[in-house]
Amino acid sequence: MTESLHPEETLTRLLLVRHGQTAETEKGKLYSNPMAKLTELGTSQIIAIANWISKEKPNTLLSSAAHRVVSSAQIIEKTTKLKAVAIEDLNEWHVGNWEGLTYLEVKKNQREIYDRWVNDPIHNAPPDGESIHDVCQRVQKKLLSIIKEYEGKTIILVTHAGVIRAITLYALSIPIENFWRLAIPVGSISKIDFSNNFATVHYLSFIPD
Repeated sequence: MTESLHPEETLTRLLLVRHGQTAETEKGKLYSNPMAKLTELGTSQIIAIANWISKEKPNTLLSSAAHRVVSSAQIIEKTTKLKAVAIEDLNEWHVGNWEGLTYLEVKKNQREIYDRWVNDPIHNAPPDGESIHDVCQRVQKKLLSIIKEYEGKTIILVTHAGVIRAITLYALSIPIENFWRLAIPVGSISKIDFSNNFATVHYLSFIPD
């Protein structure tokens, strides 16, 4: 037999890093705030990632445009010697006028809107915000563009929980209704390989020591 059972394909590797802790994430708040800053713990989380991730021999470093993510990417720049490129389409779910609120506060003060959202948290959006369906469409479109542009490379992508969820759903062909079932902690790394015909998730939400 001369034909390979699994023909070799060009793999594009994504190392998906969620930014470090912020005061908002610690308090369980919904926020899109592009100026939110890392806490001291959040900085130490990303230092641990930066020290660990260089062994993956990355070629490219991308990030969202939010301050907490750019700050995280700048820490990773120091160990990888890569210059981060910020991409607006990798920003987090825009929560509209739920900005800075917890889910309990939304439930208490906007009960009718909250109940409608809970009934379908994928297609209903916060007032003046995005639906999860819209987030996934935005992120997955940009993902395909990134894979095409950086084909065959190992890419560090520093971003947000919602973005990593959207990419993971696409990689595994998981129905979008499972979006909220994926836990992506701050300061974690997920590793996914993409080719023209398949994707392989090596690990999800790994936290380096």
